[in-house]
Amino acid sequence: MILAKERVRRVLSRLVVLSGMSVAARRLRRTGGTLILYGHRLSADDEGYLQGLAPEWFGQQLAYLSRFFSPLQLSELVDCYEQRRPVPGDGVVITFDDGFRDNLTRGLPHLIHHQVPAVVFVVTRSITTGELPWSQRLGYVMQQTTRREVQIVPGTRPTPITSASRRRAAYLRIKEGLTVCSQVERDDAIERIAEEVGVTPPVDRMLSWGNLDELRHHGIEIGAHTYSHAHLARIPVQEARKEMQRSLDDLQEHLGVERPFFCFPAGSVNDELVELAREIGFRGCFRSSRKRRFNRLDTSDQFGLSRLGLQNAPGYVLEAEVDGPFHAVRSLYRG
Repeated sequence: MILAKERVRRVLSRLVVLSGMSVAARRLRRTGGTLILYGHRLSADDEGYLQGLAPEWFGQQLAYLSRFFSPLQLSELVDCYEQRRPVPGDGVVITFDDGFRDNLTRGLPHLIHHQVPAVVFVVTRSITTGELPWSQRLGYVMQQTTRREVQIVPGTRPTPITSASRRRAAYLRIKEGLTVCSQVERDDAIERIAEEVGVTPPVDRMLSWGNLDELRHHGIEIGAHTYSHAHLARIPVQEARKEMQRSLDDLQEHLGVERPFFCFPAGSVNDELVELAREIGFRGCFRSSRKRRFNRLDTSDQFGLSRLGLQNAPGYVLEAEVDGPFHAVRSLYRG
């Protein structure tokens, strides 16, 4: 069903672009504000149950964005908020979450070729240890195992994982339970499950501190994405503070970044956490809204920026999404 929907979407997207509908829409959105887009992995697979973006399609998307938008650093956009200057009406900012190594090996060549800057929000513990963020670590273990059952909770009846769909369902059930746990509890649980199902998570998927220096040399900004990828709105606020503060301390110590931007993992955010980001000393953060695709001075501040996800699809799909009628149709449907 998902594949059928994707095929339909691609057909409709191509029609939007070939018909000239996107060209007409672009003339109307020139004063729309600045668009912020985000991705994670640059790979066509869904390793760890985190769908990536095929590098060649990322190149197509950048070709579209660099042609019809003015690529900005995130710091340039926030300068406008701090100085109360108009936000560029055709601006675009590219961001990546987590800190996967393929952002450097597969993403940077495309960014350089199209002269598009970006910001990478890193899970600082993963940068130091090389381990996947906990949710992808758990996902990798459950996705790769050939065992037929797993004991989700010690002392309880094992759960069958005899098919890909059952493995994914078990993963989602375990993940949901771990979002409210401490870092130590999460790590212990994932280590126990990994041993039980006989899978060792990789430690070569993430960027290193040296890699981040290389990215910065090419104009890529580095932001904080917590210390251990905790879902901050699901844990006590004092633990959330520690996660945020430690990620800031790590960036200051290793890179000398004094006031980085912050990104809440999984969009797990509330008013108290946004104020905490201000208090700790971050320069800005995201609080995305389906209704607010473009960022302007009159609709948000630097601690309430909105983003859209980059999908694993050709460039014309992104063009149809940004400049086509899909957003308006969805808004009417939801309304």
